[in-house]
Amino acid sequence: MRKSMAFIACVGMIGAGLTFSAGEVSAQAFIRMGSHAPANIRSVLEYKKWMRQVEKDSGGTLVFKEFWGGQLIRSPRKQFEGMMNGIQDASPILPSYTAKLFPDFSLFALPFLFRDAEEASYVGWKMYDAGLLRGLDKVYVATVYTNDNGGMHFREKLASVEAMRGLKVRAAGPGESAMIKAMGGIPVGMSITQIAQSLSSGVIQGTLAGWQALDAFKIMPLVRTHIDYPFGVRGFFIGITKKVYDVLPAKAKQALNKNSGLSLSRRLGRLNQEEGDQLRRRAREDPNRVVFTLTDEQIAVQAKKFHPFHDEWIAKTKDGAKKYQALRRFIAEYRKGI
Repeated sequence: MRKSMAFIACVGMIGAGLTFSAGEVSAQAFIRMGSHAPANIRSVLEYKKWMRQVEKDSGGTLVFKEFWGGQLIRSPRKQFEGMMNGIQDASPILPSYTAKLFPDFSLFALPFLFRDAEEASYVGWKMYDAGLLRGLDKVYVATVYTNDNGGMHFREKLASVEAMRGLKVRAAGPGESAMIKAMGGIPVGMSITQIAQSLSSGVIQGTLAGWQALDAFKIMPLVRTHIDYPFGVRGFFIGITKKVYDVLPAKAKQALNKNSGLSLSRRLGRLNQEEGDQLRRRAREDPNRVVFTLTDEQIAVQAKKFHPFHDEWIAKTKDGAKKYQALRRFIAEYRKGI
């Protein structure tokens, strides 16, 4: 009877992603990490480094099983839903694809706010740590980070910024759609994996996207004009469902906690900024491209022009004034080097 009960218990634990070593002394957990992103892009390579370090620090009690390129869930918009439904246990999530689930993440799309991705990632983690980002109660959050400021990138060489008026431009969410409209473009909602084909077929003439995404999703060869204004960043988080995290062995939890948080957020933001800056330099040096930029003085003028976007965010967001004040405080904190 005792042997039968022990066998049933062991089978149950294996079904939950846990196995036991000889003598049932230590447990080993498996976390299925999935994403639509390809396995060989720089951001995924950084996730892999993070996972290897967590596994090492866990002393063998945690192993990540990786499913990249949409092996488990193809649609970028379905990644979080797939986590909640148990198809995968963890994933890097872009909240703007499902903005209603993560209403506070729209702050990252505010134009003329962040200087770079490391600053924005610092603020993102601080906002999460202060409990100011809704929609994350069902996941363990390892990091909140952003890409670099998005530019608008077009198939054809444009003679001026004003020439984008009337052109169809891809947007990832409502914040980006509003920005495109303000610049005179026509926003078209679609996931990042659809951009290259849509540009090639003429469904859209341009896209609003972070520079570092242009190489990762094969967009760079298809565009010739870059409006390099600080149109806002995109916030991401890496989440693990709490029902999976809660049953991890103690050493696995300790390893995750040790390697997650502010430091990881800043590192991912910094790497995204570095990659974006490399592409900016390449674009400026390419005689077949045109890049429109702003001086510091022009940025100050444009920031005033687009400040109504900030006012609207405050008005439409629950506790918007409180959250915006916290955001500004964290920006000032970062810039002072605290």
